[in-house]
Amino acid sequence: MNKHAYSKYVYLTNLAGSNKAASYVKAIEWLCRLLEIEPFSFSDCKNIWVIESTERIHELYEFTLLESKKGKASLWNIDSIPISYLRDGFCSAALKSYEDYLIEKHYENELVDVFDTYNGDESELSNKLDLPLNYPKYLIEGLNGKQGEDIIRAVRVRSNQNVFRKMILSIYNQSCCITGLNIPDLNRASHIIPWSKDEAKRLDPTNGLCLSATYDAAFDRNLISLDDDYRLILSKNLREYATNNCVKEYFLKKEGMKIDLPEKYKPNKDYLTVHRNQGDYSFVCPKETNQRKRHPIATISHFSGSR
Repeated sequence: MNKHAYSKYVYLTNLAGSNKAASYVKAIEWLCRLLEIEPFSFSDCKNIWVIESTERIHELYEFTLLESKKGKASLWNIDSIPISYLRDGFCSAALKSYEDYLIEKHYENELVDVFDTYNGDESELSNKLDLPLNYPKYLIEGLNGKQGEDIIRAVRVRSNQNVFRKMILSIYNQSCCITGLNIPDLNRASHIIPWSKDEAKRLDPTNGLCLSATYDAAFDRNLISLDDDYRLILSKNLREYATNNCVKEYFLKKEGMKIDLPEKYKPNKDYLTVHRNQGDYSFVCPKETNQRKRHPIATISHFSGSR
């Protein structure tokens, strides 16, 4: 449902720990109550959370903005509902934010649909995902060209990062390829070649690994990598902590272990070579350990959960 997804969106796109997410969700809830009592010409918007049209939300936003300026004269000045949400602009600001959420959601769904239905050459998928963002012109009217470009660029970057995560977790069946941990909230979509280093590889699923948080941090800092046989290798810098029991448990015991591989979009070996060249992996990797039986991960054709 949009309410939960929007709450998460507004929290992540504002200052972490602020009350804005809760305030915006509450403002939309109050606005739904106002529309129940006096819908004006927005009877179809009584449950705002089911509205998918950005145009309709924008029309409601403009109307709400006008009502907020009427103060006590507004028909939405109702004793049982705190007037401050309307008067102080929380309702209109929340609608503007919700509109931004819908724009990003629709764009991400376009990218997801391309991934879900793609059956061509794996190396061409990232090109297919290079879709334009049709950002509503009425939302950037009055801004100079650079401001508008910056807004569109920020939306594309955020959406692409979200879609990359969805693709990688889908390919790896929501599980860390080293530990098998299958709690999505604890796993990361790790880029082999960093996001900032090569724009053309940002949405290439063969440039990704699903790693739980500790291994993601170690991989990002070139403390661990994979050899050409997809076995875990450790850097010289990590070996300096070899006497630590946690290092032994999390890393030394897993050295030489082959990761769980997906059936499609296996990590690109050329990208792994680039990654290894960023660290000191001079130690010869031991043979694969037999700590747990390993099976290729089945690729799932659709993302689980809400989009």
